[in-house]
Amino acid sequence: MGDSNFLEVPDDSDAPFENMFRQARAELDDLFKSMSKAPEGIKSKTIKPDPGFCVKLKDKDGKKIFINLCHTPHLPEPKGISDEELLKILESEDPTSYRVPLSLGLPHEELDKSGIPCTAYDVIINGAFFDKIQQNDLFRNFVITVAIDGIEDKYGVNPSEDDYVILKNKLYLGVMPEHAVQDRSSPLISEVEGTVTEATGGGKFNVHLTRHTLPGQPDTLVARISLPGVKSANEVLLDVGEDRIVLQAERHSFDIFVPCLLNQDDSQAEFNVRHHVLTVMMPIKSSA
Repeated sequence: MGDSNFLEVPDDSDAPFENMFRQARAELDDLFKSMSKAPEGIKSKTIKPDPGFCVKLKDKDGKKIFINLCHTPHLPEPKGISDEELLKILESEDPTSYRVPLSLGLPHEELDKSGIPCTAYDVIINGAFFDKIQQNDLFRNFVITVAIDGIEDKYGVNPSEDDYVILKNKLYLGVMPEHAVQDRSSPLISEVEGTVTEATGGGKFNVHLTRHTLPGQPDTLVARISLPGVKSANEVLLDVGEDRIVLQAERHSFDIFVPCLLNQDDSQAEFNVRHHVLTVMMPIKSSA
């Protein structure tokens, strides 16, 4: 397989796989991530999203927080799946494999209906997907959970996820600012097939490969590996080769060839201890 590169895999208990609804990553991931500031080399454009509905909740200190869920055609629509498929994903070892592109706006200070200062956060999703969640309680609750996790991860707030209310007569709290989103002309993520030459395990596990493309940057191959029973990164030995990924752990091992050449030196990995998911990010040199 050419040269090998053993990676240190840190535990990441605060990674974006927090609970059954928790999302992305912030990953390269995050397609579900905030796009209020575009990375270098990627053009951004200013949009004025449409208001959707307003969610009221409180942080752990009892202060009111409002989430304005907005929508725009300028964000990509997530993959269309059924209720049964979403439930299956949420109950799986890797509940964040379903990604929702969203943009988190900057927090803005507002007054609630009693004139008490509060903080509002704008969360923007695709317009067609918004129409779907309006008619579907399961997907709506999923998106609200994703939005709550997003503002928690990005802004350090500590909202109560179990006690929120969708306001009936208010679509938006405050005055909507303009939002900057990344201007993407081509798909960001494509599925990749790998060839597993050897795999063993005491329980079920799966490997999901995707290729992430950003303008002006090298493509990146992302492997998301579910490892039930593995409790710490110290139990994982990971070897990234030129065109191959080899993993060994107490209960699992596999050897997979990938259809591209990898930049081993710049590869990174992190292990989520809550959901037993290893994420490996590998810059691609060229097609094999």
